[in-house]
Amino acid sequence: MLTVKEAVRAAETWIRDLYPEADIRHLRLEEVEFADEGFWRITLGWAEPAVRQNSLTAALQPDVYALPRVYKTLEVDPETGAVRSMKIREVA
Repeated sequence: MLTVKEAVRAAETWIRDLYPEADIRHLRLEEVEFADEGFWRITLGWAEPAVRQNSLTAALQPDVYALPRVYKTLEVDPETGAVRSMKIREVA
């Protein structure tokens, strides 16, 4: 069975492989749990320059803080490290 660190590494690698041309900045682990259904549920977030905020928000916030964060929750198989699904994680 994969350790939590191995599962997170598998999820990060999968995201970067899925979006090779994307400008993913500041990728970080947001949440992790071992689900009752028997897989790792891992939420990753990153700054997404392709998603634009309005100019007022960008003017009031410096560099990276002006970039909105994108959150994705991935289900990782605990035996193989394969990503089984990816969903948008809405943050309230």
